[in-house]
Amino acid sequence: MDEDLVVRSSAWSSAPDPLHPFIEAGVLEQVDVHLVGRVSRLAPDATALELLALGLASRATRNGHVCVDLDQIGGLVDRESGDRGAAEGLDWPTGDRWEQVLATSDLVTLEDAAAPERLRPLVLHGRRLYLQRYWAHELEVTRQLTERSQSSGAPFGGVPLLEGDVDEVLGALFADGDADASGPDLQRRAAERAIRHRISVVAGGPGTGKTHTVARILAAAQLLAGRGGGEVRIALAAPTGKAAMRMRTAVVARVEAMLAEGLVDTDLAARLVATEPGTLHRLLMGPGRGRRGDDGTTFLPVDLVIVDETSMVALPLMARLLDALRPDARLVLVGDPDQLASIEAGTVMSDVVGPDTRDAGPPGAPLHGRVTELTARHRFAEDSEIAELAEAVRRGDLPAAFDVLRRPEGEVSWVRPDDEAALDMLRAEVTTSALAVAAAAAVDPEAALDEAERIKVLAATRFGAFGRFAWSDRVERVVAAAFADAPRVGGVRLGTPVIVTSNDRANRLFNGDTGVVVQRPEGLRVAVPSAEGTRFLPLSRLGTWETWWAMTIHKSQGSEFSHAVVSLPEHGSRILTRELLYTAVTRGKDRVTLVGGEDAIVEAIARPVARASGLRDRLWPDA
Repeated sequence: MDEDLVVRSSAWSSAPDPLHPFIEAGVLEQVDVHLVGRVSRLAPDATALELLALGLASRATRNGHVCVDLDQIGGLVDRESGDRGAAEGLDWPTGDRWEQVLATSDLVTLEDAAAPERLRPLVLHGRRLYLQRYWAHELEVTRQLTERSQSSGAPFGGVPLLEGDVDEVLGALFADGDADASGPDLQRRAAERAIRHRISVVAGGPGTGKTHTVARILAAAQLLAGRGGGEVRIALAAPTGKAAMRMRTAVVARVEAMLAEGLVDTDLAARLVATEPGTLHRLLMGPGRGRRGDDGTTFLPVDLVIVDETSMVALPLMARLLDALRPDARLVLVGDPDQLASIEAGTVMSDVVGPDTRDAGPPGAPLHGRVTELTARHRFAEDSEIAELAEAVRRGDLPAAFDVLRRPEGEVSWVRPDDEAALDMLRAEVTTSALAVAAAAAVDPEAALDEAERIKVLAATRFGAFGRFAWSDRVERVVAAAFADAPRVGGVRLGTPVIVTSNDRANRLFNGDTGVVVQRPEGLRVAVPSAEGTRFLPLSRLGTWETWWAMTIHKSQGSEFSHAVVSLPEHGSRILTRELLYTAVTRGKDRVTLVGGEDAIVEAIARPVARASGLRDRLWPDA
């Protein structure tokens, strides 16, 4: 029997009768029905519509939403359905009907009403319906960011900031200005906001100087603290181990450049480099939380936290981070609001960055004057086709995007799924690189790691003719035939690239870390690049992992490759979105090859992610 039918049958058996059509259509899954079943036993008088609302609120968080927009739920469910159109025939109540029923339900708390005598599973705010936990996360993030926006950070080194000191330090660190920017020096503006305020946001696409700015924020903080005879305790964090390592590499390079330019001395440079980024989970779960206050509240013992790749941070994780920070500590959120959001619930970076008019927008908004978007691109040349394509995708400009794709092959190439000759050439290029990785693994681990990072297939899906599994299987067959006698460990062949899929603090391995099985004097080991240099670990210490001949676009966030091969499914796939394609295209440094039909590309560019969340409206009212 089909696995999906088994799941639906199991869910059906425990579900109230009125929910059966929604299970059959694939709207509700077993986890949703399980929640509904438990609540219905505790509240036997609950109506079918109330229970359906509970199931839909559960479903929403599984699909990345923080809440359910009751006016849009029918269309949204149909858009997200794997069986497109399956939800169209269902009896969807109007938004007015939903509100009428839920406003008097014993399962629902009204946000603006007095707190109920007991906790209820749902919260209704206007036409937005939340699971109680996610509503609490959204309110906590709103409260924390609002409070942090209302006062300055703690004095550096115990001495309040003096206007002249700030201007002098920033003037020296940004003496050359943002040469490619038209208008004010946005990098200096971002740094000044980070120094003066307890919350600030540095937004921008790839190559706009976010890390350049972060390095100077670090230097400015320590220089200002030094004038008061103190030192700033700093934490650098990112959502994944891969992103943290890239942050480390980029910051070290910028610090070395500042040292060479005479902007910092050797002692300060050493202290800046010693600030090693880690994952957010490691930061929040690690030792060193200091006890504060009679209520036993604990805070991270840091004065300044900078979070990179904030677009990958889910709402619950952001709530945990804010709750762990000292009230007077500074927080700097860095990232690209146009990239894919976290696979979990929320669109935190996009919501925090807010509207395009954030500096000229409503002055009463909590984050007014706290968000700086860097716009000048430094990574790409002015005539870069990759940058041009990325910008067209970001704007949703179909004609501009296809203008780049249809040009004679340069930085950007377009391979159509029915062009077998072009596909064969691309497959040969990918497998040739894989063979080079396998060959280098026996003699030069560093070369094997470099080659594994040179070209990478980024697939939108795991399954299908152009999914990750299909690309990986093809490459694996070619490598297996060429290196049939290669030694193995645990069934894994020498030269196999791997990617870690879970966090393992004991072995300092994190979700997204990558490596290659290489030959060492002590036997086969996995070479894993790290901030301290390459580590060589037994395969058994990797925990959960997958082969890394290809990867999903979601997994590629925080990574860069010289040549990114972006592989899209056929049109009609619900995963095709503007943010997905933008993220994939911006992973390529020198070349991008897009594999996909015209209809699929159109569908991706024309469909921005539409996640339901109330955070933006709370942070940017009237915008």
